[in-house]
Amino acid sequence: MTGAVAELWRYPVSSMAGERLALAQVEAGGVAGDRIWGLLDAATGRIASPGREKHFLGVPRAYARVTGDGVALSLDGERWAGPEDAALLEGLSRAFGFAPVLKPFDAVASGGFRPRYEHAPIHLVTSAAIRSLERELPGSLIDARRFRPNLLIDWPDGIDAIPEHGWIGREIRIGDVVLKGREPCGRCGFITIAQEGLPQDVEILRAVVKRHERNFGIYCDVVKPGEIAAGATVTVG
Repeated sequence: MTGAVAELWRYPVSSMAGERLALAQVEAGGVAGDRIWGLLDAATGRIASPGREKHFLGVPRAYARVTGDGVALSLDGERWAGPEDAALLEGLSRAFGFAPVLKPFDAVASGGFRPRYEHAPIHLVTSAAIRSLERELPGSLIDARRFRPNLLIDWPDGIDAIPEHGWIGREIRIGDVVLKGREPCGRCGFITIAQEGLPQDVEILRAVVKRHERNFGIYCDVVKPGEIAAGATVTVG
């Protein structure tokens, strides 16, 4: 079987809504610009964890995108400003219910700010898995944005509900880029959270836990870096 890249995403600020791309540069560490900043509660220093703490449930409603100067943020997807902009921070504080502070991740420097989670560089989900979950939960609105993949792969339906779980240890070729499936992606409450156009839905996590051992999609290592374009052919070896 072969498939195609249906959607390309990166999430410059962890836990905030991401940006959809037409072309992505894939480096050894993942999509360039992906999850390079973290958002914290200024009062406590806790990093945002919407899937685990109600305190942070508003964070996925705000947007982030990469700019030439670093990162820009928005409350509505139309008006953008840098992470030090006072008016933006005031708006985010009202929307989130706490004063946010943004910091770049720095896993190398001594005392650096490290990501809350550190997994394989690329996160991948197939359209076949999405459709399977739609059949399991006909009353739910299933959307790839709930799962925050870097790659949504258009893949035919088959015997397996989540075909990418069979790609662990196998090479996934997308143009000149080669990935290798490392492990399934274990899910938390984030996939239930309301965000633009998507209501809160706790049944989604319940179904993933009950029917798929909490896993949905996979993490991949980068074997060969390069560019990936939307629509590119995908083959699994």
